[in-house]
Amino acid sequence: MKIDARIVLMFVCCTLFSCVPLKQFQELQERQDSSVSELKRMKNENHDLAVDNKELQSEVENLKKEVENLKNDTLRLAKQNWVLKNRNKELMKQHKNVLESMSSGSASGSSKELLEHLQSLHEQLQSREDALMKSERELAVKKQKLESSSANLAKMELELEERNKRLYELERILSEKDSLMNALKNTVANALTEFGTDELEVHMKNGKVYVSMEEKLLFGSGSYEVSAIGVNALKKIAQVLEQKSDINVLVEGHTDDVPYRSTVLVDNWDLSVKRATSVVRILLNHSKIEASRITAAGRSEFVPLDPAQTSDARRKNRRTEIILSPNLDQIFDILEDS
Repeated sequence: MKIDARIVLMFVCCTLFSCVPLKQFQELQERQDSSVSELKRMKNENHDLAVDNKELQSEVENLKKEVENLKNDTLRLAKQNWVLKNRNKELMKQHKNVLESMSSGSASGSSKELLEHLQSLHEQLQSREDALMKSERELAVKKQKLESSSANLAKMELELEERNKRLYELERILSEKDSLMNALKNTVANALTEFGTDELEVHMKNGKVYVSMEEKLLFGSGSYEVSAIGVNALKKIAQVLEQKSDINVLVEGHTDDVPYRSTVLVDNWDLSVKRATSVVRILLNHSKIEASRITAAGRSEFVPLDPAQTSDARRKNRRTEIILSPNLDQIFDILEDS
């Protein structure tokens, strides 16, 4: 049984230019979405860390005040204790004299009062010494807690500083990428000024540049052969992209929802893929763009601009989009390091 060579060719084109490249693009899209989510998570963590850092700084300040108060209390108690000890020495001498007097039978009522006063001073002294020891223990505990809190604060401040550096670098790169893509959008738009807004549109979306070209600019109805006018437009785009080596290119073919079939193509999927690969070949043939930067994908009728089933809506949906994305390797490297 003979196999139609056109069917084989169609199968090979679909395999080479649709399935594998689209999977690669989807992986790139997932990585980009992941980087945006990770950046948002890092910002939230950074904010929480800054709040914790502020609370810890406040705690350290309070501990410093408590330690200072304890030092003052300890010093005050030590002075009082020293005074009481000196007073105690004097009273002990008096006590000794009183005892000697009592033993010789010459004790008087004033001696008894002196003994009672001496006993009271002993009790006060013991109370002061107990308070001093307690204060010294509390001071040691507070000092240890202060040292631990200060160490945690230093560690947290260092971590916060490192996070701020990474966050700043991410924001700088993202800002740089946004500026780059805005400049690219203007460059592409300026290169295509001879074409009307009813033929193509250049706009920004989600940090990417979209060049959306209607079917009438590139193809005839049901055809995947690019017209002369379309080739001219694609050459101008290729000249711009040739100078932008850090830009990735996705070419998407889109159709309307009207079923399509020919002797060569099976359905709208085939037609959208063939149109995308036709555009890719022209871009590559008229520039020095590295083929590894370009992905061809067919989306059939499943990503419409206008879901209405009207002739005007279907006209809008029959389009080819060249989607230009910045290289995000720098961002991924920073996120992986974090």
